[in-house]
Amino acid sequence: MFGIGFQELLLIMIVALIVLGPQRLPEVARALGKFYREIKSSVDEVKSSVVNDLSSVKNIEKEIKVEDYKPVKNEETLKTSFDEEFEKEIKKSENKKEVEREKISFKKESKEV
Repeated sequence: MFGIGFQELLLIMIVALIVLGPQRLPEVARALGKFYREIKSSVDEVKSSVVNDLSSVKNIEKEIKVEDYKPVKNEETLKTSFDEEFEKEIKKSENKKEVEREKISFKKESKEV
């Protein structure tokens, strides 16, 4: 445990007994034990979450095969399909009637006398 031997642990316990006193030592030991359990359970929870996520990723990788992928279209096919879509959009905009709007000006008109 943390590279601490029995002699070092005994020394730490004696110093804690002297510093804290016999009344507070059990309370502090319980608080430290509770803190250690909470930290350990949090670390275990994170570890299990990571393991579950990694296993689900591995399962997904197994399900997806390289053969399932469709080859990418070549540049010419992409270019012609783009041109066709572009022409369609231009024709749509030409077919729409343009709405003529009346121009409104807030400038005062000067009257010549």
